[in-house]
Amino acid sequence: MAKTIFTENAATKNNVLKNALLKRKKFVFVAGLLLALVALLEAFSYFKSDSGMTYALTSLCVLVVVAGILAYALSFLRRLRHSVSKINRFLSLASLGHLESRITPNENDSFVEITEIMDGLNVMMENLEKMSRAKSDFLSSMSHEIRTPMSAVIGMSQIAKKSADLNRIKDCLQKIEDNSKHLVGVINDILDFSKIESGKFLLDAQLFSLRENIDFIRSMFEEKTSEKNINFEVVVENVTNDGIVTDSLRLNQVLINLLSNAVKFTDPGGMVRLSVKEIAHMNDESVYSFAVSDNGIGIDPAAAQKLFSPFVQASASTTKKYGGTGLGLVISKSIVEKMGGDIELESELGEGSTFSFIVRVQSQPLAKTAEEMASGDTAPDFRGKRLLIVDDIAINLEIAVEILRETGVEMETADNGKKALDMFEASPIGYYDLIFMDMQMPIMDGCESTKSIRELGREDAKSIKIIAVTANVMRDDIKKAMEAGMDGHIGKPIDFTEAYKTMSSMLR
Repeated sequence: MAKTIFTENAATKNNVLKNALLKRKKFVFVAGLLLALVALLEAFSYFKSDSGMTYALTSLCVLVVVAGILAYALSFLRRLRHSVSKINRFLSLASLGHLESRITPNENDSFVEITEIMDGLNVMMENLEKMSRAKSDFLSSMSHEIRTPMSAVIGMSQIAKKSADLNRIKDCLQKIEDNSKHLVGVINDILDFSKIESGKFLLDAQLFSLRENIDFIRSMFEEKTSEKNINFEVVVENVTNDGIVTDSLRLNQVLINLLSNAVKFTDPGGMVRLSVKEIAHMNDESVYSFAVSDNGIGIDPAAAQKLFSPFVQASASTTKKYGGTGLGLVISKSIVEKMGGDIELESELGEGSTFSFIVRVQSQPLAKTAEEMASGDTAPDFRGKRLLIVDDIAINLEIAVEILRETGVEMETADNGKKALDMFEASPIGYYDLIFMDMQMPIMDGCESTKSIRELGREDAKSIKIIAVTANVMRDDIKKAMEAGMDGHIGKPIDFTEAYKTMSSMLR
């Protein structure tokens, strides 16, 4: 490939040189004729009053001068032709790959420079081909990762509709929920990797309790490991500064990814362990170590080197047997690096693996968390409060109304931003306590509706709490919602535990 490119460039340069040579020939010839003509006319004008002999001698002198100029021009053309011939020979040898055996000492520097360029192009082409193959494999794997849970959701839905057995219907619904969560995880991985590549991957640092965070992780995996008959152990050592300031969701994302891999690649009867330790504290900052260990299938040292590359898994057989997008570790590595650390891997094939990382964050002995603002119940009591839910998708409204009904909150709905604006404007002052606002809707979107509500000339227009409840979960989308006048953000699919916490903080 590199030789083909080089030959094409050589041919192009050769044509350019030939054209330049022809142009110079024409220029010298025409210039010579014009110069001779001007010289003769000037000589005739100057010496026209002299004798014929003087005139002849003068003309002869002029012709000699012109001849000298033409001779010099022809000599220059010969040298230029020789240079072009030499360059042609050099380029021809380069295109045929015979430079090494035929170059002359004077051409050595140029040869070295060209071979270095060609070697660089060859390496670049090889890397591009590898990346292209990796992306093709990734897209094939991604198609499988998306279609598999979608097929399960559709299939279980059809079975549930036809079944009259309540237990069978519950089983189908549980499988639909599990596969839906897996599908959301795949989509989140793709979106996160896209943000990493575009440089828009940022952390949202907030104060939270590390122990409560670890308890949440423990609760997530106790059932999974029990179902697979894996011994799951969580060890927290020397954590005296429980309140840490970093992005709790991203920290959870790393731990969940590492633990999910450990459970996936560990056979029944095996062991998975999460260890957390505070190893240093100085000047309101602490250093914490996290390690996820298992005694599963392990990783070959050669394969371990490419695990943190995008679109890559340990082997094709691993992908076929266990699935996965090949993005989880890349994303985890980026998150840990944003936190000032790095992920390390120790593994032996057939013996298990340990992924560990260290982060340095601001810390304090105790943390005031969002948990303290919530009632702590699965369904808080919001009786006496009125909520306006704005969403253009009917099934979203149905789900929200059904699940929030157990809180006792009174609810009204609108299917676009304009209708929500009209309902708020027509209501008595203080009628609504909270608005759940979708962002992308027909007629009037959520941001425009929020701005219009804030601009109404009534005293509750500025104070009404408006929460963005939307699938637009990028940082820019959240920023746009806040700039429009919203007070918070809840991503879709809705985690109603988090929604309850947000509602508790807004309605307290």
